[in-house]
Amino acid sequence: MVKIGNIELGDFPLLLAPMEDVSDPPFRAVCKDNGADLMYTEFISSEGLIRDASKSVQKLDIFDYERPIGIQLFGSDIDSMREAGRIADAANPDLIVINYGCPVKNVACRGAGAALLQDVPKWWL
Repeated sequence: MVKIGNIELGDFPLLLAPMEDVSDPPFRAVCKDNGADLMYTEFISSEGLIRDASKSVQKLDIFDYERPIGIQLFGSDIDSMREAGRIADAANPDLIVINYGCPVKNVACRGAGAALLQDVPKWWL
């Protein structure tokens, strides 16, 4: 049995990764209808959330039929990430994760995604 916290996903779960401009609500509906056990929204910029940018806020839209569902945040500033976590938590996802792996230049050159791996100690504050 695969478990993430209190979420039980079965022995061989099918997961939908958070993909920018892909894992939006219509795509997630198709994935859920076809057996996805756990899905994520598109990954969301912490700076966009704290500045109430409509594109970022819209990505917080989750629906009960999608559960369990997670939200993935990315950013490079600790205070912004904390505040974005509070905002994301208000959307009532089943889990919130931080993106530590995106190598895309637009993300990593801002010190987010895979660039965070160069300074992991700052994230344990």
